[in-house]
Order: sequence, then structure tokens, then C-alpha cells
Amino acid sequence: MNRFCQALGVLLMAAGVVLNEWVIKYLSHGSIKFAEIQKQIFMVILDIFLIILGYLFFRYKKVILQNLLLVLGSVFFSFCILEFTLDHMKSNLNVEAPLWIPYQQKMLNMHINERHEVNAKQNMYGFNDKNYRFQKPPGVTRIAVLGDSFIWGVGVKDHMIWTHKLEHMLNQNGGRYEIFNWGKPGWSTLDEYQFLKSDGVKYEFDLLIVDFVVNDPVMNDSNIKCFIYSGGIVDRFFVQPVSKYMFPNAISFTVDLVNDAANSFFGYGYENWLKDVYAPENLKHYQELLKDMVAYCNAHHMRVLFVMTPENHNPWLEQYFEQVKPLLKNAGIPYVDLYPEVYKELHNIPNRQLWANPADGHPGDKVTDVYANYMYHYLMAQGYLQPSGGISHP
Repeated sequence: MNRFCQALGVLLMAAGVVLNEWVIKYLSHGSIKFAEIQKQIFMVILDIFLIILGYLFFRYKKVILQNLLLVLGSVFFSFCILEFTLDHMKSNLNVEAPLWIPYQQKMLNMHINERHEVNAKQNMYGFNDKNYRFQKPPGVTRIAVLGDSFIWGVGVKDHMIWTHKLEHMLNQNGGRYEIFNWGKPGWSTLDEYQFLKSDGVKYEFDLLIVDFVVNDPVMNDSNIKCFIYSGGIVDRFFVQPVSKYMFPNAISFTVDLVNDAANSFFGYGYENWLKDVYAPENLKHYQELLKDMVAYCNAHHMRVLFVMTPENHNPWLEQYFEQVKPLLKNAGIPYVDLYPEVYKELHNIPNRQLWANPADGHPGDKVTDVYANYMYHYLMAQGYLQPSGGISHP
């Protein structure tokens, strides 16, 4: 037993020396990032802990092993109690900002998105859509929609994506329409514009719709900071493997609690990141992008329309839209703000019930219904589309 403890001690001390951000970056081919100082500090603390634990095993052998087993037993028992408590808690589906999301709901969301990813692998650009020819078929009207996760369909089944609903409505009423779903999770207006210039311009289409979401004015490579994020190294190698076999809800609760603490104390999280997106200097650059984009569309005879899509009726979404509207007006870009319509139709339904699914706050079926119905009638009433099919040109 003593030799085993000494060997384990040496192994742990070696891991504390070798396991650092540079080695991890090398083994992951650079896919793991340690840009945030908090994660670098966490890595240093973990290394120190492994070295100290290894030394204690090497020095005290059997005694430290017994003490460690007692600690692990206490942790195991605590997680058993927490798992039992969470399993018997009342559903939190009516809570707009839940402290934690049950494991089963997270898995449901993950499976929906995995099906989209399978479809996206068949698309030449990675969109959740079929491939199209560059040349427009005779008698067909094409609408290209640039967007992000709302167009890709994060959290919802394909038939719930609002552009799919709009395409169905258009073709159901005697027209022949194709809608390009040019969207990827995380895309900004800048990303969308770059795709339009590099590849989108090759396609023949009659109308360009830009699906604007509140996080679209990103003008740099900044991302939402999350301490333990889905698909990250901690999630892939520790959270998911353990959650499959034991304490799924207790671990889900712990992860959400850690992330919430990081949001509160270190400025992580979506809302903190969004404040930087709407900083005056960033919006100044976004204004320049919009002017450049509309000039490009005019030069290539593209009729463009921005559609502002809120994920629910929370007032803070409209507050951000109000900051962007003057920029669109100044650039001479026509736009539709769908927040008033979403509020009018759905304001008496709790926002959580409007989610894509219980674990994802993207727009769900009721919200995308409002998008599709309103845009169908708007495009007809404003002369963008002809009742018999086709685009009405100004």
C-alpha cells in the first residue's frame, strides 16, 4: 500500500508540473483558449493542488489516502442528497431566469442541435439548409436571409424556424419561392456581410433580408465569457462523462452555480458582454459597417431589408433595438422592428414559455409564428412581393 501511495504521489506531482495551459494548447491543437486571466489563475491553482496532494501522498502514504477517501465519501454523500432534492423539486419552467437547468432539459436541447449539425455538414457553407444552384430557376422568386442562430435554428426543430414557416406560407398561396437560410450560430452582421461579399453575391436572388438580433453589432472577435461552457474541455472530459452515470442534476446545478458566480464577480456572461457590444465606440464602427453594406448592396442592385427579431417580449430587447434604429436610418437601410408585434401577441405569456425549449432561450414556436405571419403580410402590403408570386421592384 505504501509503495502504491508513493507511486501515486509521484504521478500527481508530475501531473501538476506537466498539466499547464501550454501543454493543453498543444494537445488540443490550439482549440482550448486561456485568454481570460481567471482561467489562467484557475489552472495555476489546480497545478499547485496536484503538486501538494502528490507530496502528501508521497510523504504520509496510507494516512493521506484514508483521509482522502473520507473526503470523497463526504462529497459523494452530499451529491446524493443534492440529487435527491433536485429530483423532487417543483418544475421551474415558469421562472424567467432560472438559477439552474435540469440535465434532462439540457440533453434535449443538445440532441436538437446535433440533428441540425448533421444537416449542416451536407451544406457547402455549413448552413442548416440544402444546397442551391447559383442560377435562379425560371419562375422562382428567391429571398436570401442572412442571420445567426435564429436562422440556423438553435434549440428548435427545422419546421419551427421562421424562414421555413414564411417559405411554406408563400408557396402555399400560389407562388414559387425559395428562401436561403444563410445563418450560423454566433454570426454578427460583420460575419454576414463578409459572407455576402465572398459567396452570397454569386447567387441570383430577388430580395435580401438581414435578420437582426441584439448581439449582432459585434465589430471584433470578442466572445461571451463563460467559465464552464458547453463543449469546452471541462464539459467534455469531466461534466458530460460523469453526468451520464451519476448525479446528472446535481452536477448541472453545480455548473450553473459556478457560471453564475463567474458572471457576478468576474463580468462573465451574456448581459455583461452585451454592454461592451453597445459601447459608443463599437456602435460608431457598426455605423460605418452599415453604410458600407448598403453601398455594396446598391452597387450590386440588391434590395435589402433589416428585420429586428426579439427572442421574447422582455423590454430590454426593445431598448437595444432603439439604439440601432438611428444607425439604420442614417445608413438609409429600411427595417422592420418586430418587438411591438411580439409584445402585442405574446405579452401575457411568461417569457420562459416562449423559449425554444426548456433549456434554450432562443425564440420558440410561438415567437417564430409571429415573425413569419407578420413578415408575410408586411412584404405583401409594402409591395416587396406580388400576390401572384415574384418581387415588386420600386
